[in-house]
Amino acid sequence: MSVATGVNPMIPLMILAESGVGTIVVRSLVIVALVIAAFFGVVRLRAWLQSDDEPAATGPAFSLSDLKQLHRDGQLTDEEFERMRSKMVGAAKAMAARMPDPLAGSRRRAAGGPPGAGPAMPPPPGAVPPRA
Repeated sequence: MSVATGVNPMIPLMILAESGVGTIVVRSLVIVALVIAAFFGVVRLRAWLQSDDEPAATGPAFSLSDLKQLHRDGQLTDEEFERMRSKMVGAAKAMAARMPDPLAGSRRRAAGGPPGAGPAMPPPPGAVPPRA
């Protein structure tokens, strides 16, 4: 009991404990803390996922003009230059062959084929041709 007021300072805490408000406040604070922690966890996860630890290899380490410059500077012999140039040109041709033809649709339209049709397939062996 307080001497000056004559009121026990523990009475407000006892009232909160009896009414259940204290439990609600504590649980609410825990929920708020968990939401804040989850928010910062998501922010860190997104930053980690978006960061590039290693740059992706997007192409050759050098270009044909780099090879020409090395050859001009005398760092590559004629044989080395020709060998590396032929490898680069061969790789470029192989990559171009794997890519779809960008003009295939316009060529089909010019030839009179339907817009969604692919190239004409030969008939299977032994198939009877249609009568005209």
